[in-house]
Amino acid sequence: MNKKIMLVVLALSIALNEVLAINFISVEEAAKKGWIKLVVKSKGGFTGEVIEMKIKNLCHQLLNLKLEAGRRLDSKNNGEQDILVTKHEEIALNTDASKTLKVFGMCCQAHNGSPTKEADYSIGTMSDSSLIRLAEFIDKNKYYDSYTAQGAVWAVSDNESIGGIAGEDKEEVTKLRNYVSALTHRPIPKYDVNYGRGNNERAMGRATTVEGTFDFTLASNAHVSVGIYDSTGTLVQVIFKDHAHQKGIYRLHFVFRTSRLEQGTYYARLNKEGRTEKEMRIEF
Repeated sequence: MNKKIMLVVLALSIALNEVLAINFISVEEAAKKGWIKLVVKSKGGFTGEVIEMKIKNLCHQLLNLKLEAGRRLDSKNNGEQDILVTKHEEIALNTDASKTLKVFGMCCQAHNGSPTKEADYSIGTMSDSSLIRLAEFIDKNKYYDSYTAQGAVWAVSDNESIGGIAGEDKEEVTKLRNYVSALTHRPIPKYDVNYGRGNNERAMGRATTVEGTFDFTLASNAHVSVGIYDSTGTLVQVIFKDHAHQKGIYRLHFVFRTSRLEQGTYYARLNKEGRTEKEMRIEF
């Protein structure tokens, strides 16, 4: 190798070292270039610190790596859910060094089973823009272990009801519902949707109950009925039938049992003397 070529090679090597030392490279890019060895496994469960990622530096220089909030880690088991990374991480790895990274994430395939312990994952790719923005919002607010935020992820990844974003912290619920509503251009419903969870694949992502309030006003005393109807007009659940009510303003709390019903659009209807006086649309 002549002197001129040696100088070019040396300059390229110095430039590469400078780039690696200053810039953060995605774990995906580093893995594709063969700069790192990567093993990604589930810790079990679907929300929180759910992934263990072992990284080994195969280069002869420092690597500054990044794992982005919004990256979708692909399950190698088609029956188990992919994981959306919800916490941005930056890792510095010296030559031949190894690191085990505990990754925060949330499931993003509501109708698949919960990931099992030691299940294999690949580094995947970045999600679509809506999921990336939601993951960054979760990271910013540190909702890493929040089941309310998990509901928000499914509302975006699987188009589940924004009513499924529920929990005891009402401020958090409101904040996430408002954010997802703005993100997806979907209205916030006046009800909560409770979904089946756990390791039962058939229960995952299926609505078990819908709970809400149905407001109505009667201008005169009347016998009225309230029921839930499907999109064809078939009555699927009676709330009450032919109950005598005095004129006035009413707020009815209802629980709609949905576990045996198909996902879709339903209606809570107030009927008086054979006519529908008011209805409320319900989707799950």
